[in-house]
Amino acid sequence: MKNIMTFKAISNMVCTIALVLPLHIGTGVLVPNLDTNTKTDTIAVLDDSTKEEPVLTKTNVVLLDLNGEYCDTLCYLTQNIETVEFFSKTFGIDKDIIINDLVARNSTEKYIENNIGRLTDDNGNLKSYSSFEKGLVEYLFDYAKNNPSAVDDTKVQYNGGADYVVNLIKYYTSIYDNVDYLTAVSIGAAESGYYQVKYMLNSNNIYGGMSSSGLIKYKNIEYGVLSYIRLLSTNYYGRGLNTKEAIGYVYCPTVNENGVKTASPHWLGLVSKAMDYYKNTDTEVTVSMLLNGWCQVVSDER
Repeated sequence: MKNIMTFKAISNMVCTIALVLPLHIGTGVLVPNLDTNTKTDTIAVLDDSTKEEPVLTKTNVVLLDLNGEYCDTLCYLTQNIETVEFFSKTFGIDKDIIINDLVARNSTEKYIENNIGRLTDDNGNLKSYSSFEKGLVEYLFDYAKNNPSAVDDTKVQYNGGADYVVNLIKYYTSIYDNVDYLTAVSIGAAESGYYQVKYMLNSNNIYGGMSSSGLIKYKNIEYGVLSYIRLLSTNYYGRGLNTKEAIGYVYCPTVNENGVKTASPHWLGLVSKAMDYYKNTDTEVTVSMLLNGWCQVVSDER
């Protein structure tokens, strides 16, 4: 990350004008040396005999990078607009609502890239996430929970192919990076017939998650696959269950001939077979590729 220099800005200052005025700090005034013949700026410290009030003591602080440029929250979100757009569609929340809310949340302080929603723990401390994408996703789960009227939960049956689902798993396991891609894609394949069982795809559910009313139905395939990977991250890998045997002990248990609970041997066999099928397929997937894939799926449905 670029180093940040702190300056005080003049109201209505045109960005292309570089105007440097003294800053009063403690015992004196720091004045940058503007000699163009030197390669680096030096700092001259004036003594306390200088009693004049600094010109800009009441102006707002503006953060400038080393190139003299400032990127606020809106600027940063614009730089990552494809990611915002993808997850806007995934969660069914209007993109402008997301952007406006994030700008408001970061209106008084510099945004934190990996916690763009400024989420806090139970003690009021800002949470830390491994990436911008993970911070954005967790913010959206939180926002959707607290603002249900802003969420479009219209169900869209998935009629696309298996490759797009696999690419979603690749992308989401890069965000929830404690989840092993090969294990996740193989469990999903074992549960959904290699992402071809229609009644599961029609519910956007690739992992067989059940509720009291039957197979859980998700609003779209993107949200369904995301929910699956997040579940693995939190309830399995996050608790130290990071092998197919350990996962299967909870995910698909059985009792053997000795009356001991264990992972289903049949289920383990299906997952192992799928792991052989998907090995060496962990190529990188970008959000741009997913957006293009989404458009193709919509086009195919038409």
